Parts: sequence; C-alpha cells; structure tokens
Amino acid sequence: MTLDEFGRILGGLEPGQGAFMRHSSYEMLFPPGEPDQGARERAYKFAREHGCKIDNSSEQKFIWFYREN
Repeated sequence: MTLDEFGRILGGLEPGQGAFMRHSSYEMLFPPGEPDQGARERAYKFAREHGCKIDNSSEQKFIWFYREN
C-alpha cells in the first residue's frame, strides 16, 4: 500500500470509523517505523491532513487511525 492509497482510505472514513495498520506496514509508509520520533511526527501530520487522529497500541503492534465522532 502507498501513502496515496492509505490517504484515500482515511479520506473515506465516516465520523467514528477508523483503520488500523500493523507496525510492519507503518514502518514501510513512515520509515524507520516505531519508536522513531520522526516517523511519529510524519504519521501524526499525515493523519491530521486527512482529518484523523492516531492511537498507537505498542502492545498489540498496530496503529489505529480514526476519525472522531
């Protein structure tokens, strides 16, 4: 998946919906992945640009991009 493709997914989310991404996919889109601060900043910026927020579940190794209600 590319950033453009993921951006289209986020753009199609309704309020209260979300999309998750495993850390391995996150690493490909936002290198070098977790726990790099630069990768986090790029991911948060990307989420904001698409009207979303992020919840990072490091225990379960996924990132949740969601649109608030």
